[in-house]
Amino acid sequence: MNKKQFLNTYKKIGALHKKQENEVEKPSLYKTEHDEKLIKDFHFAQFQKNRDQLQDNPDFKALTDKDEWTEEDVQTLLKTLK
Repeated sequence: MNKKQFLNTYKKIGALHKKQENEVEKPSLYKTEHDEKLIKDFHFAQFQKNRDQLQDNPDFKALTDKDEWTEEDVQTLLKTLK
Protein backbone atom coordinates (compact mmCIF):
# COMPACT_ATOMS: atom_id res chain seq x y z
CA MET A 1 0.00 0.00 0.00
CA ASN A 2 1.50 3.31 -1.00
CA LYS A 3 0.84 6.80 0.29
CA LYS A 4 -1.62 7.69 -2.47
CA GLN A 5 -3.73 4.58 -1.83
CA PHE A 6 -3.64 5.25 1.90
CA LEU A 7 -4.88 8.83 1.45
CA ASN A 8 -7.54 7.70 -1.03
CA THR A 9 -8.83 5.33 1.63
CA TYR A 10 -9.30 8.32 3.94
CA LYS A 11 -11.29 10.05 1.18
CA LYS A 12 -13.50 7.00 0.59
CA ILE A 13 -14.25 6.66 4.29
CA GLY A 14 -15.07 10.36 4.42
CA ALA A 15 -17.43 10.03 1.44
CA LEU A 16 -19.25 7.14 3.11
CA HIS A 17 -19.72 9.17 6.27
CA LYS A 18 -21.01 12.17 4.29
CA LYS A 19 -23.70 10.00 2.71
CA GLN A 20 -24.82 8.75 6.11
CA GLU A 21 -24.67 12.12 7.88
CA ASN A 22 -26.03 14.58 5.32
CA GLU A 23 -28.54 16.12 7.71
CA VAL A 24 -26.13 16.49 10.66
CA GLU A 25 -23.15 18.77 10.05
CA LYS A 26 -20.26 18.18 12.45
CA PRO A 27 -17.31 20.53 12.92
CA SER A 28 -14.05 19.45 11.32
CA LEU A 29 -11.61 17.41 13.37
CA TYR A 30 -8.78 19.48 11.95
CA LYS A 31 -8.21 23.21 12.35
CA THR A 32 -6.81 23.65 8.85
CA GLU A 33 -6.18 21.58 5.75
CA HIS A 34 -2.46 21.77 6.53
CA ASP A 35 -3.07 20.21 9.96
CA GLU A 36 -5.13 17.48 8.31
CA LYS A 37 -2.33 16.71 5.86
CA LEU A 38 0.30 16.63 8.63
CA ILE A 39 -1.77 14.28 10.79
CA LYS A 40 -2.53 11.95 7.89
CA ASP A 41 1.15 11.91 6.89
CA PHE A 42 2.04 11.05 10.49
CA HIS A 43 -0.47 8.18 10.56
CA PHE A 44 0.85 6.88 7.25
CA ALA A 45 4.43 6.99 8.60
CA GLN A 46 3.31 5.02 11.67
CA PHE A 47 1.60 2.50 9.42
CA GLN A 48 4.73 2.08 7.31
CA LYS A 49 6.93 1.68 10.39
CA ASN A 50 4.64 -0.97 11.87
CA ARG A 51 4.36 -2.79 8.55
CA ASP A 52 8.15 -2.84 8.14
CA GLN A 53 8.63 -4.13 11.68
CA LEU A 54 6.15 -6.94 11.08
CA GLN A 55 7.63 -7.93 7.74
CA ASP A 56 11.09 -8.25 9.28
CA ASN A 57 9.86 -10.16 12.34
CA PRO A 58 10.56 -13.93 12.10
CA ASP A 59 8.01 -14.74 14.85
CA PHE A 60 5.24 -13.04 12.89
CA LYS A 61 6.23 -14.85 9.68
CA ALA A 62 6.15 -18.17 11.52
CA LEU A 63 2.69 -17.40 12.91
CA THR A 64 1.25 -16.45 9.54
CA ASP A 65 2.51 -19.72 8.06
CA LYS A 66 0.75 -21.80 10.73
CA ASP A 67 -2.64 -23.35 9.97
CA GLU A 68 -3.75 -24.03 13.55
CA TRP A 69 -3.15 -21.46 16.28
CA THR A 70 -2.97 -22.11 20.00
CA GLU A 71 -3.65 -19.61 22.78
CA GLU A 72 0.09 -19.12 23.08
CA ASP A 73 0.26 -18.20 19.38
CA VAL A 74 -2.44 -15.58 19.85
CA GLN A 75 -0.55 -14.10 22.80
CA THR A 76 2.63 -14.03 20.72
CA LEU A 77 0.78 -12.23 17.93
CA LEU A 78 -0.60 -9.62 20.33
CA LYS A 79 2.85 -9.12 21.81
CA THR A 80 4.29 -8.70 18.31
CA LEU A 81 1.66 -6.12 17.34
CA LYS A 82 2.32 -3.93 20.40
